Amino acid sequence: MALREYTLGLEALDRFVAGEPLWRVHEAVFAVLALAPEPVDPRL
Repeated sequence: MALREYTLGLEALDRFVAGEPLWRVHEAVFAVLALAPEPVDPRL
């Protein structure tokens, strides 16, 4: 599980550095949040 989160985090960084649109960066970020075992704070 941690390896998946780490890989998706790197993917988000790669997309950001490559200058991809922010919605593509957010896809990977939200995927990391979806894998989190604890509930996500709705204020985020």
